[in-house]
Amino acid sequence: MTPILTPISMWKDFDDSLPVNAVSGGEKSLDGVKYEYVNFSGRKTEDGRVRIFGVFACNAELPSSDGVLIIPDSNETVDERLLKMFVDNGYSALMVDIRGRAEDKVDIKDEPLNAKGAKEAEVATKSAESEKTEDFAKSAESPAVKFVTYTVYPASVSYANYALAGRHIDYADDGADKTAWYEWVAIGLYARKFLASKVKNDKIGVVGIRDGGEVAWKLAYAGNFSCAVPVCAVGWRAYKGYSKFGTAEPAFDEERHRFIAAIDSQAYAPYVKCPVLMLCSTNDPDFDYDRAYDTFSRINPQYADQSVIAYSVKSNACIAQKSTKDMFMFLDRHIKLRQVFIPKPAELTVTVDGEDNLIARAAFDDEGVVESFGLYMAEDCKNPTVRDWIRARYKGKVSDTEHDFYLDVYNKTSVLFALCYVMYTNGFTVWSKITVKKISGTFRNSQSKCRVMYSSRNDIDCFSLADYGSHAVAGTFFENEQVFPKIVKQNELKGIYCVCGLSTYRLNSPRYSPSEGSLLKFDIYAENDCNLELCMTSVSDGTVYSLRIPLIGGTWQSEVLESKLFKSAAGKPLSDYCLPSGLMFTLKCEEPYALNNVMWL
Repeated sequence: MTPILTPISMWKDFDDSLPVNAVSGGEKSLDGVKYEYVNFSGRKTEDGRVRIFGVFACNAELPSSDGVLIIPDSNETVDERLLKMFVDNGYSALMVDIRGRAEDKVDIKDEPLNAKGAKEAEVATKSAESEKTEDFAKSAESPAVKFVTYTVYPASVSYANYALAGRHIDYADDGADKTAWYEWVAIGLYARKFLASKVKNDKIGVVGIRDGGEVAWKLAYAGNFSCAVPVCAVGWRAYKGYSKFGTAEPAFDEERHRFIAAIDSQAYAPYVKCPVLMLCSTNDPDFDYDRAYDTFSRINPQYADQSVIAYSVKSNACIAQKSTKDMFMFLDRHIKLRQVFIPKPAELTVTVDGEDNLIARAAFDDEGVVESFGLYMAEDCKNPTVRDWIRARYKGKVSDTEHDFYLDVYNKTSVLFALCYVMYTNGFTVWSKITVKKISGTFRNSQSKCRVMYSSRNDIDCFSLADYGSHAVAGTFFENEQVFPKIVKQNELKGIYCVCGLSTYRLNSPRYSPSEGSLLKFDIYAENDCNLELCMTSVSDGTVYSLRIPLIGGTWQSEVLESKLFKSAAGKPLSDYCLPSGLMFTLKCEEPYALNNVMWL
């Protein structure tokens, strides 16, 4: 019988004492940042040591002795733009590849390895399955062994290559120590050892993105880190497809219990050995942010008061500027040992006031000075991916640390979700937990069903940005808010605009959902003649139904659209706007534009 391991039994005998045998593949300097491309040895397997590829980045003139290890998502690799962001914020950073061999992927993002000032490095042509990596210290000296720009896994653990992983990511069929996760965490342990030798400092932080964030959770226990920042990673992978609200808990077999006990990150939270900052984005199809606080509440009590959870609302599965700033302040506190005030989370209470209005009362940390705050609410949508978060209307100040908000819910709403943020004058933003409240009956401020999804009177409420790839660092972090939706004025009329395009899940909200056979109507303005690209994307299977509309520049025009005008790549029309599984509506335009009065007819 395959044993069920725990975080303790899984890592207690791990050997990270072997030398790293680092080999440089060249350096380059660009925009004040020096990048060094490195191979170094990882753990020893039955047929050789793992050969790790990474890029170390530091300030070209005054390298920082404060180090951060960055673990990318399992299907991504090193991103120099992300490394530069950390260097620009006062750190030296090492980003390692856990993906392994990937024929159809670009090796390094942003800049070629042999850019100006770098020594050209050769890319190995052998496949990871057959490559021998017996003793990297010896083989590195041999001209027959070439510098590689991806991590090479010996044949016995070839399943650690993302392209070959199969069930070794989401299942522990042969044991938790026979999964890709075990190998990825092992890379992190040896990467920390290498990074500490580069910065001559033992205070190291770890930042992991998505699957890399799940690795960061495990490193927070298995490694010696000063702090950990898992990004869009909360564990609960064994529960994927099971909503926290509205579906029965699954019945687990022995394999599932093996996975949960030694792989899922909520099992590591009670054992972490450092403070944790959890960065979560709402409406992310790849992880369940509803369960984020469940993991946060399990954090080792020794570090719970120093740990923080932060949400990014309407950021299209990315981390907003406020949370990106939080990350660097958190790292400054725990790596640079700066005196950074980190407030307590906001506390939220849903109640009914004396005039029979449904309200939320937010209580803030009385030790800090508040600069701004706000509250988001959503109704009845148990699927977190398609939940429509809207800003709650401010009611007024109760005391210096308490404020009330109107919860103007639809009169048929049965479940309410609420989430509050508070930014303090030092720039740090904290959030409440997501409050979930069952409600019944009507209130004085209850709202009727509405066929108008968006009007400029709603400011930017309803829409998020659509195409964030070229604006978010590593497709994840926003450094400013300039690319987010804003109100513009065209020909004396207002509308919403975003350089990245617009997206919304509002058509899935019961208050704004269409009836069968409805038509979509909106007003649109474009500065010049162009094409308007519209998409309806099925949340259940990802099918994209598209429509292109020519626009005449310099004038407002109205469009009324039947659902069947939207067609998939195979030519299949969208049957109706009210799909049970839900739709995401996106709009993009190559010219400056303004959108208003989006409604159902």
